Amino acid sequence: MGAFRIALESVFNRIHHCPLEYVSYGKPNPFVFRNAEAILSQFLPSYVDDNGDAGSHSFRTLYMIGDNPMVDVKGAKQAGHPWFSIMTRTGVFKGVDNHAEFPADLVVDTVEEAVEYILTRELIS
Repeated sequence: MGAFRIALESVFNRIHHCPLEYVSYGKPNPFVFRNAEAILSQFLPSYVDDNGDAGSHSFRTLYMIGDNPMVDVKGAKQAGHPWFSIMTRTGVFKGVDNHAEFPADLVVDTVEEAVEYILTRELIS
C-alpha cells in the first residue's frame, strides 16, 4: 500500500494546488481488522429468528495468516475475538519458537500448513 499511496500522492499533487490530505490505516491498527470483519460480514446471510427478529451470523473465528509478529500477530491480538493468528516462517519471522513479545496462536512453516490447519479445524468442528 505504501508504493500505491506515494504514486497517488505524486500524481494528485502535480494536478492540484493543495497537497493531498489523507489518513492512513494499516496493520497493526485494530481498525483494519474490524473493517475486514465488517466487509466479510456483508457476505454472510442474514436470518430471522423464531421471534421474527432479524439478525446476522457472527464469525466464530477469523484467521490472520502472516509472517510479521509485530504487525500481523500484534494486530490480530489487539483486535481480539474472533481473530486467530497464525504466523508462518516464510518471510520476516524465521524463529524456531513462537515470538516472545507477540506470540501467535499457532506457528507453522508455510502458508500451506496454515491453510491445512484451518481446513482441518473448520471441517471437523
